[in-house]
Order: sequence, then structure tokens, then C-alpha cells
Amino acid sequence: MARTGRVTAQSGLNFRRTPGGQIIGVIPFETEVKILEAQEGWLNVRFGDQTGFVSADFIIPAGTTTVSVTGNNNGFRLVGNNAVAPDGTVFARRPSKPKYRKHRFGVFQYGATTISDFVSRNAFMFSGVAPSLLRVMDAVSANEGNLEAINTWDNSFMTFGAFQWTAGAKNGAGELPALLEHLKQESAETFGKHFGQHGLDIVDVKHPGNDVPRGWFSLAGIALKNATQKEKLRTLEWAYRFWLAGHDNVVRKVEVLFAASRIDVFYRSNHMKIGGRFIADYVTSEYGVALLLDQHVNRPGHVSNTLAKAVNKLAADIGSDDPSDWGFDQERRLLELYADFRSRTSMTNSDARAHRTRAAVTAGRASDQRGSFVV
Repeated sequence: MARTGRVTAQSGLNFRRTPGGQIIGVIPFETEVKILEAQEGWLNVRFGDQTGFVSADFIIPAGTTTVSVTGNNNGFRLVGNNAVAPDGTVFARRPSKPKYRKHRFGVFQYGATTISDFVSRNAFMFSGVAPSLLRVMDAVSANEGNLEAINTWDNSFMTFGAFQWTAGAKNGAGELPALLEHLKQESAETFGKHFGQHGLDIVDVKHPGNDVPRGWFSLAGIALKNATQKEKLRTLEWAYRFWLAGHDNVVRKVEVLFAASRIDVFYRSNHMKIGGRFIADYVTSEYGVALLLDQHVNRPGHVSNTLAKAVNKLAADIGSDDPSDWGFDQERRLLELYADFRSRTSMTNSDARAHRTRAAVTAGRASDQRGSFVV
């Protein structure tokens, strides 16, 4: 028998023909619908005289029990597996598998807006950014999170955004404070609106040049530099604040630019030379740079060694390791070798990620021509 549920999205909930498919309507806030079937994050529901699909994140089933949350959550609560704000907005969920519930109130939200979607709709915000760089970000975005993504259930306390920046595991520094430092420099007003007015600030961010910047947060003037102190970031309240910040276009712009700056760490780095040459001398296509960035996000310490193996194999095959006169064929072969060596590393889902990156070339959104990466 069908159950009923209530829409918790204040702006209305998209009603789709298939899971993630064409939008056929919008169901108003607090409307009751019949739930026919659940399908991996989607619900098949009846709305009026139509059936379709809605995101399970924004439906509270009738009769669901509210879980009492202790601590500084200020009206935030768990209703079943849904994280609910004081105004009734469902903004995240608890993991469905018990093994991921080590932290009782840890939640996650995948978000909905990719880098590609945001850049294509807001090109005017990136008028000073090289189009080639944006095309690389487009190619990589299919493998990363969305701009509003959050996660507070794993060992990094708070994870946010398209490149899944974290507060740092255990007592370590994290990239997320460096992202917010960038935001504060870009717009102190936006930083204050989402974070500063609630007592969050950044301390001791290091910019080593040969690695990504990392630092720590402070809360109410106290640096969060150990695991016990970082636990304060797991509250539903902070999960909501980061999720809400992910909907701000200034924050989104900073996410894109901060993610793109990661290329600087390896592309012309004196610390990652191969045969005395920059990585930039070997890989000059948008597609190639996207492949390298993709690995750097997932396994940053592997990029140089993995590419070096491909360079050495290609040099043995063609009798030269000098890329100065390479053309399309040589770079294409280098990237084939690189993708093969990359798949043998501990990188997560390397082949699938490479395939999704390649899809940007197939769709005409990025180029695999040598020399196409121009910044």
C-alpha cells in the first residue's frame, strides 16, 4: 500500500518523468504526495493525477519519528534520516548504511550544481579567466562533487564543495580553511555572512608552493587544531551553514577558481620536473591537463611519477624524450600510456574517471589537440 510524504523544499520540489530526468512540474512546499516506490535516492510518487519521480532528500514520510539532537544545534534536528533546519528545510541525510554511522549525527548532501553547469550559466563572472582553463574545469567536474556538497560523517569532520575540501583528518591541516581564506579575500562581506558572523575564522594557512595550501579553522577565537576541537564542526547547524553557502554565487565562483589554482601546483612546478623539463612541456592539450588535474585531486603525490613512466615508455618507443617537436600523435600516445599507468595506481576508479573526462572532448567542450591549453 502506498505511503504518504510531505515536501520539505521551501521553493518547491522538481517533479520528474524519470529519476534525474525531464522536469514535468513543481510540487509546492508542504504538499502531501503518495509514495509508490523508492529507487536509490529517488521516490516514485503520485501528485494529483500524475506519477513521477522526486528526490528523496526533500520528502519526509508521514509518521516519521523526530530524533532528538543534543548539543548546540539551535532547532536543527534529524527526522528519520533527514537533517532538517528550523524552518523545515531538509538539507542533508544520514548515511543509510550503519557502518557509515560512526558519528551519530553525521550527514551528507551531494548537491545539485556542477562546475560545468555553474560556469555555463554565469560566464560573465569569469570574463577575466582563460576559456581554456574553464574548459579543463568542465572536463574534470564530472568526476568531482557538486558545489553545494557537504559531508560530516567521515574522519575529516567537515567536507565541502566541488573538490571535496576538508577540515583535515585528526590533528592535520585541511584545504577547506584555505578555500575560505580565498573567499574572505574575494569578498569579506560574503565570508562574514555565511561564516564570520557565526564565529568561524581561519588560522595558520600555509602556501608551500609545491603543494596545495592547508590550514585550520578557529571558532569563537579558539583554534580547532585537534580532533576533539574539530568535532564542533559536525553539528547539524554547521552542516547547514556550509550547505547554504554552497548556494551563494560568490562562494561558487571562489570554488571554481580555487579548484583551478590546483593546476599551478604541478604544471610548471620545479618540484615536479621530468627529465629536467616541466610537466607543461610534455602535456599541452586541454584534455591532457584535465587528466592530470583529475589525478592530482584524487592522488596528488602520484602525478609526476605516473607521467614520468609514460614519458620514459614513449621515449623508448620513438627514440627521443624531447617534446619540443611533438605533435598531436605523440601527445595522444603519451596520454594513452599515462592513462594505462594511472590505472595501475591506487587512484579511485581511474578508468571510469578517465572515460568521463574524455567525454568532454567527444562532446566538443574540451580539446585534445596539442597546444590547446592556453592560459
